[in-house]
Amino acid sequence: MKPLALISFILMFGLAACQSSPPSGTDQTRERLMAMQPAINSVPSSGLGPQDLQDGECGLFLWSQTDVSKFIFFSKALTGQAVFAQDDSPVRMTQTSAGGDIFGQFNTRMEYITTDNRAVELTLEPGELLQGGQRLERGLLSLADREGWLTKLPVLGVRACKGE
Repeated sequence: MKPLALISFILMFGLAACQSSPPSGTDQTRERLMAMQPAINSVPSSGLGPQDLQDGECGLFLWSQTDVSKFIFFSKALTGQAVFAQDDSPVRMTQTSAGGDIFGQFNTRMEYITTDNRAVELTLEPGELLQGGQRLERGLLSLADREGWLTKLPVLGVRACKGE
């Protein structure tokens, strides 16, 4: 009986030692990847508040395609400025270039720079015309962090103009 008890003790001690061994290279890589923060949350925790347009002005209104209750992007036409909802405070951006096709007073490809010097690219696919505006079938907002990592967020929305 004593040899069996000794073997059982050795096996239990050996299994406990295996559980406390340091993580392997694969485990360490997985831990590092889990600790990485995206450039933006996939869905910002809070959306933007209401945006006002004066008579004759047009705006671009975008919502997260993964959570359409989140109004996350606004740009007033011809201002070169935009705002994006990130965490609890809006991120202000300045347009640096525009290309692609023109729809209304906007382009299908626009690039911005945030106040903390992060690059943002917005690509849009216009959809059906509406009275005073146009739907956006789909779009993609890409934001780079300071290390160059990209977060891509699918969006949808409208461009709308306030009548005079």
